[in-house]
Amino acid sequence: EFRRVLFRSLSCFFLAAINIAAAMVMVFADGYARRQVEPARALAPLPVFLAACNLVLVANDAFVFLLAWELMSVATWLLVLANHRDAESRNAAFVYLAMASLSLLLLLLTFGAVAGGDGDFRFSAMREATERPALATVAVLLAMLGCGVKAGLVPLHIWLPLAHPAAPSHVSALLSGVMVKIALYGLARILFDLVGPPVWWWGVTPVVAGALSALLGILYALMQRDLKRLLAYSTIE
Repeated sequence: EFRRVLFRSLSCFFLAAINIAAAMVMVFADGYARRQVEPARALAPLPVFLAACNLVLVANDAFVFLLAWELMSVATWLLVLANHRDAESRNAAFVYLAMASLSLLLLLLTFGAVAGGDGDFRFSAMREATERPALATVAVLLAMLGCGVKAGLVPLHIWLPLAHPAAPSHVSALLSGVMVKIALYGLARILFDLVGPPVWWWGVTPVVAGALSALLGILYALMQRDLKRLLAYSTIE
């Protein structure tokens, strides 16, 4: 019961944080997109993206979570591809879509491991499932990789420095200010709510991976001459 209440509060916190950020970005996006050759490409997917982000935060079963995760990925792909006539944008969108597909596959396997032989994809059932140490270990590792792709965790960050410069400016802001945070929420939700009683290395492993990402992210950021690429590596850091 405590974990359920805790993560309901965590969902509310993330809902407030991402929607405040999104509201500010949307004010800028309206004027920015009007100066583009095809403004609809930079605006039309935004409602789907924001709806999917919110749906991830309120999902109460794995099916809804994964559906929203994929909608978020497809909408982001379309936004990165807004300047579709540019070869750099097409390449960045392709790399992002490939990495997003990998993320979805890893999370699908994660929820499969958590659900076990029961096959019940409700979060309430996963939370109350009997402890299965081997499957829990597999689920934790898969979740770190699946959410790490979206969070820009080194070495799964390769899409982020490509997508940032290629995407419209408001999309870059949403990638850093919204989507990466959703990935961190997903990781926390799986590790500390659904998998079971935490083991010490569940915390140590993300700390080590995060420290490595922070170090490499800031070192790469210091070497950049392009502002948006610098912001991409700063996001990783």
